[in-house]
Amino acid sequence: MTNPHSDPTDPAFLAPGGGATGALFRTLFEGSPNAVALRDQTGRVLLVNRAFGRIFGYAAAESTGADLAELIMPAERAADDPAEWIECKADEHRETLRRRRDGSLVHVTMVCIPADGRRDSLAGDVFIIYRDITLRKQTEELLRGAERKFRSIFENAVEGIFQTTPAGRYLDVNPALARIYGFATSGELIEHFKDIKNQLYVDPGRRDDFVRIMDEYNEVWNFESRIRKKGGEIIWISENARAIFDEEGDIDHYEGTVVDVTERKRAEEALEAQRAYFRQLFENSPQAIILIDSNRNVLDANKGFEELFGYRAADMKGFGMRSFIVPEDLLAECENFRAAILSGNTVQRETARRHRDGRLIPVSMIGFQVKSGEAAGGVVYIYQDISERKAFEEQITHQAFHDSLTSLPNRSLFAERLQRALARGRRRGDYQYAVLMIDLDKFKAVNDSMGHAAGDMLLVEIAARLKSCMRSVDTVARLGGDEFAVILEEFKIKREVLTVAERIQETLRRPCTICGNEVYPGASIGIVLRTKEYDSAEDVLRDADIAMYRAKETGKPYMIFDRRMHKEILEIISLEAELRDALTNDELILHYQPIVNVETRALEGFEALVRWNHPLKGIVPPDKFIPLAEETGIILPLGRWVIVEACRQLGKWQKTIPGAERLSVSVNVSCRQFVRDGLVEYVAEVLEETGLDPARLKLEITETVLMQDTSHSIHELNRLKALGVRIAVDDFGTGYSSLSYLRQLPIDHLKIDRSFISGSENAEDNIQIVKSIISLARNLGLTVIAEGVEREDQFARLQDVRCDKAQGYMFSRPVDSDAAERYILDYQRRVAEACSLEAPST
Repeated sequence: MTNPHSDPTDPAFLAPGGGATGALFRTLFEGSPNAVALRDQTGRVLLVNRAFGRIFGYAAAESTGADLAELIMPAERAADDPAEWIECKADEHRETLRRRRDGSLVHVTMVCIPADGRRDSLAGDVFIIYRDITLRKQTEELLRGAERKFRSIFENAVEGIFQTTPAGRYLDVNPALARIYGFATSGELIEHFKDIKNQLYVDPGRRDDFVRIMDEYNEVWNFESRIRKKGGEIIWISENARAIFDEEGDIDHYEGTVVDVTERKRAEEALEAQRAYFRQLFENSPQAIILIDSNRNVLDANKGFEELFGYRAADMKGFGMRSFIVPEDLLAECENFRAAILSGNTVQRETARRHRDGRLIPVSMIGFQVKSGEAAGGVVYIYQDISERKAFEEQITHQAFHDSLTSLPNRSLFAERLQRALARGRRRGDYQYAVLMIDLDKFKAVNDSMGHAAGDMLLVEIAARLKSCMRSVDTVARLGGDEFAVILEEFKIKREVLTVAERIQETLRRPCTICGNEVYPGASIGIVLRTKEYDSAEDVLRDADIAMYRAKETGKPYMIFDRRMHKEILEIISLEAELRDALTNDELILHYQPIVNVETRALEGFEALVRWNHPLKGIVPPDKFIPLAEETGIILPLGRWVIVEACRQLGKWQKTIPGAERLSVSVNVSCRQFVRDGLVEYVAEVLEETGLDPARLKLEITETVLMQDTSHSIHELNRLKALGVRIAVDDFGTGYSSLSYLRQLPIDHLKIDRSFISGSENAEDNIQIVKSIISLARNLGLTVIAEGVEREDQFARLQDVRCDKAQGYMFSRPVDSDAAERYILDYQRRVAEACSLEAPST
């Protein structure tokens, strides 16, 4: 219910006492810059002034009679923000948010004043005064934002920020400065430093310099000093700071920033060191160094340059280098070098430059462009004198392509010249050349008997003689050892080549005086004439070598190569590969030739002879593959196979055929087996595995093998004898054995070579030789076996001279194991029949 004293239209309400006082109050009410609303005790608006409408956007007519809370209270308000008519205390200023007519919010302060003037009760009508503080709030928010921004910058800056007193205490620092100085927090740094001058700076005088500059200029820039971090580590810092003054105009404190410039200082120190090193290197380098600007003029040259070319750097500066050291004929080359360098390349060349005295110096030159950042500068040239190296290279080149003993071209140079001859022959249809391969006949004998120095003298003499047989266009080379080769160029007919070959033979047949001895060197020559058929130098040399070896084998002075020779060599190579396969493919077999007692014709045993059962060629005779096996080393595994197979077969016969226990088997042992194959150990192993009686195994070794190393032969034979094995000297009478030599050897048998038995010429002389051998054997306590018995008359003569044993076609050709077994059985049958005929009748 409306208070009768609260009628706003009542003059007494507006101004108690009325009259002029009322009008004055009305003017004050309307003219107030603050919004004023009079509400009754129910919250209804009784009266508002103009400022209320300006601030909240409501006209007086809209406001009067409305619920004040509905007009200006926000839809969402804080719990401690009650409506204006609830707990509205007099003289209480409250800051809050109120809503304008357009829905926007406005910051206001509000105060409640009782309309009846009694301050102890607000139960009646109340004046509520609103003051718009939006501008103040915005200003405060800007200040707070600025404070947050400053604090963010201060806290997060990469640079250290500080405030210090002139006396040397820190007032405030940011985290960055704490980190720079090695502290965990800003507070820890402030607490630590009580005296910046003596605690922070390595040189305390730097703080005095800092203060002095501040006093004079009120600021410092790029003030660099060394300081100690918390842990004692010394770093470089750069400070920028200014003085802050108080109201009296005195310096209150300093504020500024700090940057850690340690890495930059180290880089500067390193750069300075590099500059010093470069200067020392430039001045003291033994290499000649010269700096050229972009206009080709000399900037500087070092002592090495002065010493190498004879010019003083002072005399060259400002002038073009070319006029001093570049020869006239190399000016174009010099320009090409410069162009390549200016295009960004480093040029390295070997060339020549001119000394002040005019002589040319071979030099190794390096040139490169000098740049400052991206800008192109001048050019640096570095020269090194390579005179000694060039001379040495020429010497090395000569040594690399010439024989050091004879000074003739060596194999490499010969092959190069031969390749050029091949190319020339392909270009010119009329061009003919020939290749000769020359091998000395007596070189090894001279080396072995007179020594290597004598052999070298012989080679030098032969080289001189060969050169005397040639024209200037021809090439004579020493390929190695006693092997020489010749390229004969530009000949017209075959007869010219043969004439040269005969001339060589003639000069090499003449004696040489070596160490006081006359030596007749002799030589074998292989010739390749049809050179147009070849594509490579190696092929020509190969075929000349083949022809030379064929000449040596046949005893002819020279031999011209033909394709049949090459075919034969290929066949030998193919045969070697097939022979290796034969060992693993069970293509080898043993044939056995009987050995009989001459007096009784009793079967004594067999000689085991290897045969090759080739899958395509059939049986290959031993004279086709045994020499090849000897030459290639295949004889070692082949010989072992023969020993074990012969022992195995004899053991089988002894176990299965009655009376075969007394038979023996003979196996030939090659030179390689006897010398290098561990023969004794292998034989012992085979005897143990097969269980064969060692006395039933006979090893046949030729005279020449035994004579190669007497002490070794005696030692190995004694070891074999210790096993119980029998030893026979094969092909006896063809070597050079002496009686004293035979007496030293622990042998059991002598096998007379077949040439003394079946030779058709001088049969009477042969039987006398056989008789002498048998007499010798009797004196030495040896058994004699004759090979090659083919006829009864030969056998009869052996009986007459009382030879012990014999073998040959008269008894049987070598046969395979099955035929040999039948031979044994047949012999046993005949013996049995003979025994039955001789037995007395009962």
